[in-house]
Amino acid sequence: MRIARLHIPGVVHHLIWRFVDRGWFFTDDVERDRYRSLLGRCLEDTDWRCISYALMSSHIHIAAISGDEPLAVWSRRVNSPFAVWMNERHRRLGPLFADRAKSYAMSPASVGTLISYIHDNPVRAGITATAEDSTWTSARAYAGLIATPRWLFIEEGLARAGVQQFNELPVAPTKDELVAVKIKEVAEAARRRGSVNVATPETHVVPLVARAYARIRPDARRVIELVAETMALAPTEISSRRRNAMTCRAREMATHAARMVGVTGSEIAAALGISHQAVSRIARHAKVDSRCEAVCARLLQEVRFAS
Repeated sequence: MRIARLHIPGVVHHLIWRFVDRGWFFTDDVERDRYRSLLGRCLEDTDWRCISYALMSSHIHIAAISGDEPLAVWSRRVNSPFAVWMNERHRRLGPLFADRAKSYAMSPASVGTLISYIHDNPVRAGITATAEDSTWTSARAYAGLIATPRWLFIEEGLARAGVQQFNELPVAPTKDELVAVKIKEVAEAARRRGSVNVATPETHVVPLVARAYARIRPDARRVIELVAETMALAPTEISSRRRNAMTCRAREMATHAARMVGVTGSEIAAALGISHQAVSRIARHAKVDSRCEAVCARLLQEVRFAS
């Protein structure tokens, strides 16, 4: 079962698509212009807002503010026709993109460094001396060297970064600095107060779990609470060692509801007090009923209002 994605409207996401086998598929500006044309057309028809991009030879970076629509609704309308066009142009068969996008929710404090990191991709690759020298990214539009496309929200990008001009953006971090996670500090914070809120708004009702550069998802404990309400049980009963039919069905419902809204198997296993293997068995064999779907709908509704 593939883990569902949960994009809360208004949060900046770092999206990365890689080409098959990390191949260098972008070979010239004609291909990049084709991709930009498709990207702009599809973004104008969605409620996602792009604030920066980089079209590297082997992969694509996009920083975008998520909307109500799922990411796949507009990204497929970009990548699928582009893949068909590239296959025809190069007389090749098969997929162009290795997988769906990697999607990282960003904390408000890291938006500026994300924009700089994306713009500095050609510099790190040794292709250009400065970010604004490259025609592969949105840096030249930020610097005022070219006209800004209608689908590129530079003013909002600068506002989210807390600056007014391109040259005020923070220095781009290295890759190691960008993805580094202080595991010990995160673990200690989690023990003290439960969920660690990094990429989510500071005030909310539903506990959200989101470590730096991780996907946003509801807290597994909230899933169990809602299932307990639905089944007229105490949350402690569902997480106990009891084996009666009611508690077993509640664990099945909690497992399916958790997976449907993006909670990982290890997280729901820890919350239920069962093994990850047991969660996998439940996911393979148990059936989803209307009560499970109702729990999912309520979770997503609560998360939406919490944001």
